[in-house]
Amino acid sequence: MAHENVPYQPLIVKGESLGQAWENAVRTMMQHGYNRFVKAPEYQTMTKDSPMFLTVENPMASPRLSPKAPITQSMADEYAQSIIHGHTKDKENSFEYTYYARLRHYPDCLIRAGMPHISDEHQTKEYVHKVSQGKCIVQRLDQVEEAIKIFRKDPTRRTVVLHTWIPLRDLAKFTPERIDTSSPCLVIMHPQVVEDKLHMNVVMKTNDLYSAWPGNAYAFSALQKYMADQLGIGVGHYTHFSVSMQVYEEVYEAARGV
Repeated sequence: MAHENVPYQPLIVKGESLGQAWENAVRTMMQHGYNRFVKAPEYQTMTKDSPMFLTVENPMASPRLSPKAPITQSMADEYAQSIIHGHTKDKENSFEYTYYARLRHYPDCLIRAGMPHISDEHQTKEYVHKVSQGKCIVQRLDQVEEAIKIFRKDPTRRTVVLHTWIPLRDLAKFTPERIDTSSPCLVIMHPQVVEDKLHMNVVMKTNDLYSAWPGNAYAFSALQKYMADQLGIGVGHYTHFSVSMQVYEEVYEAARGV
């Protein structure tokens, strides 16, 4: 089947609600998305694939899920709770990581936190020995709680960034330990408090627009509301950027139905 291509470029979509934004995004991608073949061990397929910005003016407005989305309300609610509070099951999905673990139990190292200015290997060894007798001291960091604490002290703070990436592990895809595992699609959440509202900005390395985005955006905006409620302020806009937003060929027909 021939695929007539369009220029590879970022696509920008807006919507009043999550449901409306998703429908607009699916239509936009099917009309203007770049035809890209992806090759991975687990799948090899054509996709509609472009960088995409979605801005939702009121993520709490109805419908938070489009009636055409391939996910139920109960599934979305359960997924949101798993990200905010953890899950009763072992994992929230089939991957090695969970967003709850990466956001609320991030494994950071006190050594790394204290030496951002050091780039020489000898200096590194000296510093590690000085502060910890050669041992890396690890602590689990609740980034969500820390963000709330910072905003309580200074709502104008622009440096509150929650991230999931562990470079030493997540960049090592083609190693024996990483052959059959995945890295987080969510990379950064950057909340901002402006006009007495908490606005959420999300960056994902890749995102399945048709099948996964409705649940992702529902859960991430639920976390946005959780943080806003803890601060006693309103919920602002929700902006979601995927560097590689895609619709897989196997759901083209369903996507065109949107």
